[in-house]
Amino acid sequence: MVNQTQKILNKILWEGKSKWLLLGAALGTFIGLFLLLSTLQFYFDVQKLLRGDANPGDQYVQINKKVNLFNTLGVKAGFTETDIEELKSQPFIETVGKFTANDFRAGASSDMLGFYTELFFETVPNEFLDVNEPSFHWSEGQNQVPVLISRDYLALYNFGFAPSQGLPQVTPSTVGKLNMEITISGQGRKQSFNGKIVGFSDRINSILVPPDFMAWANANFGGEPGLTSRLILKVQNPLSKDFQSFLKEKNYEVSAGRLIGSQFGVLLKVVLSVLWAMGLLILALSMLVFALNFQLLIAQSRPEIRLLLETGHYPSQVSGLLSKRFSIQFGVVLFLVFVALFALRYWQVGYFEEQGFEIKPGLDILVWMIGLAFCTVLLLINVANIRRSVSRLT
Repeated sequence: MVNQTQKILNKILWEGKSKWLLLGAALGTFIGLFLLLSTLQFYFDVQKLLRGDANPGDQYVQINKKVNLFNTLGVKAGFTETDIEELKSQPFIETVGKFTANDFRAGASSDMLGFYTELFFETVPNEFLDVNEPSFHWSEGQNQVPVLISRDYLALYNFGFAPSQGLPQVTPSTVGKLNMEITISGQGRKQSFNGKIVGFSDRINSILVPPDFMAWANANFGGEPGLTSRLILKVQNPLSKDFQSFLKEKNYEVSAGRLIGSQFGVLLKVVLSVLWAMGLLILALSMLVFALNFQLLIAQSRPEIRLLLETGHYPSQVSGLLSKRFSIQFGVVLFLVFVALFALRYWQVGYFEEQGFEIKPGLDILVWMIGLAFCTVLLLINVANIRRSVSRLT
C-alpha cells in the first residue's frame, strides 16, 4: 500500500513538470555552499600564515639599515656590535647571524656557457641555511669551492640574463653538473678555483660560500674587516606588531619577500569577507528557490493531492515523500561540494608548498562543523516548510 501510494504521488508530483527550476536551484546551492566553505577554509589558512603557524621557514628574515644621503657620500651603513647585542636582547628575536661579505674582487667564467661575470660572495653560519648539503664545506688547500645560490637567481638567469645574451637556459640538475672557474684577487695577489654549485636556497637571496673559505680569502686577499651590512634573524613571528614596530623605530629594512605583509593581510581579509558574504547570499537565494520550487509542485498538484487525502491517505505520506526527495537532492549537492573542496584543497597544499609555506592537508574542523551546521539548519527549515504547505491542503 505504501509503495503504491509513493508511485501515485511520484506520478502526480513529477510527471510533466519542468526540472530546470530544480536543477538551477541545485546548481545555485552548490555554488553558494562551495564559495562559502572554500572562503572559510582559505580564511583560516590566512590566519595561520599571519600568525606564523604555517610558514616555519619564514621565521628567518634578513635585515639591513636603510641607505641615506650620507651612505651615498661614502659612509657605510652597517651594524655595530652594540646594534647586534640590542637585537639579541629582544624577546621576539631568538638568534642573530651575521652576513660576511667578500672584501676582495671575484669573478666567474664558464667555457661551456661562454660567459664571464663579476661576482659578490657572502656567507652565514650554517645553522641559518635551509640547504642540508654535506659537500658545502671547504678547507685550506682545497681547489674546489662549493657554492649555494638563491633559487630566484636561477630564475633571473633563465628568464632575464640568458635570453638577452643568447645563452642556453639551464635546469637545477644541469647547473649542478657545470664547472666554472672562480678567480679572486686583492692585495696584489690572484688565485683561481674550481667553483661548483651544490644547492639552491629558498631562504637567502645571495651567492653563498662556506665560512672557512670566506675567512681565508678575506684574510689573504682582503683589507681591514668593516661593519656587517646585513644580518639574518630567527624570530618568533616576523609579522608580529612588536617586531614590526622595533624595525620601524630602528629604521631597519627587512627582506622577506615570501611573507604575507600586514597591509596585504588586511586587504585579503576584506576580500575574503566579501566572498563569504556573496556565498552566503547565493546560498540563501538558492535555498529560497528550492523552497519555492517544492511549494510550486504542491500548488500545481493541489487537486490530486486533496483527492488522495480525502480517500484516506495521510498528509505525512505526502510531506514525507517530498521531504525525502528534497533530502536526497540536497545530500547529492552536499556530497559534490565536499568533493570539490577536497580537490581544491589538494591543489592549494601543493601551491602553498611551492611558495615556501606549509599548510595541513584536509579541511579545518571548523569548516566541517560550520558546513554541517548550515546544511542541517537549511534541511530542517525546508522540511518544515514542506510539511506546512501540505497540511494547508487538509
